[in-house]
Amino acid sequence: MELTLRAPELARLLAPGQPVLVKAGPTLSPYLRRTLYPIALRADDFTLRIAPSADWGDAWLRSAPAGAEVDCLGPVGTGFALHAGTRNLLCVGEGEAAWRLLPLVEWADEAGVAVALVVGAPSARSGLPAARLPASVEYHLVTSDGAANVARPLLSTLSDLLPWAETLCASASLDVYGGLADTVRQARFTLTRGFAQAIYPTQFLCGTGACQGCVADVAGGRRRVCLRGPVFDLADIVGRQAE
Repeated sequence: MELTLRAPELARLLAPGQPVLVKAGPTLSPYLRRTLYPIALRADDFTLRIAPSADWGDAWLRSAPAGAEVDCLGPVGTGFALHAGTRNLLCVGEGEAAWRLLPLVEWADEAGVAVALVVGAPSARSGLPAARLPASVEYHLVTSDGAANVARPLLSTLSDLLPWAETLCASASLDVYGGLADTVRQARFTLTRGFAQAIYPTQFLCGTGACQGCVADVAGGRRRVCLRGPVFDLADIVGRQAE
C-alpha cells in the first residue's frame, strides 16, 4: 500500500535515502513513530510504502482516509550523494529494502546517468515491479525460488556490472553488505572509499540523536546512525579499512 503526503516544505528538503518518522495514529498511542523511507519524491509531496505487516500502527496508516493529517518528522540524517562526473550508477537492493532506492534511481535517470538496478527477492511476485522504473534503467530481478536468503544469487549477478559502475548504492541487510564488500573486492581488486554507499538498516526513535537508540558500530566507532547516516560509505558499515 502506498500513502502520498502533501507537505511542500518537507518534500523539498528530502533527498534519496533519507527517512521520515511518521506518527501512526491519531492519539498518543502508539507513542513511537514508524521509520519510513519515501519511494517517490516530488516538489510538493512524497510517497511512502506501507509494507504488509501485523503492526497496528501500519494498519492505521493503510486505512487513513484521503485528507487525513499525518504527523511527520524529517528529514532524518543524510541521504545518497553522487560524486560529480558519475556516469554509471549501480544500485543493489534486497527484498522490501529495495523500494528505498526508487527516488535515487529516478533522480539519477533524470540527470542523464546510466543506471543498472539489481534486486534480490524470494520470488518474482515479491520483487520490485519493473513498471515502477524508468524505461531506460537496466533492471535485473534475481529470485531465490522461495528461499528466505537471497544473498548468494543476488551477489553472483554483480560480477559483470561492478567493473562498469563508477558508483554503487545499496539498500539491504547487514549480512548482504558483508558479502557485497567482498564481491566488490573480487571484481575491482579493492573497496575504494567513496565508491559504495549503503543505507544502514535500523529504526529511529527520536531522529535527533538525543535518545541514542540507533547507536551502532559504524565509521570506526559507536555512532548515532540518525546523525551520521543512515547512508554510510560501505567500508564504514562492514568495519574493514578500505584502500
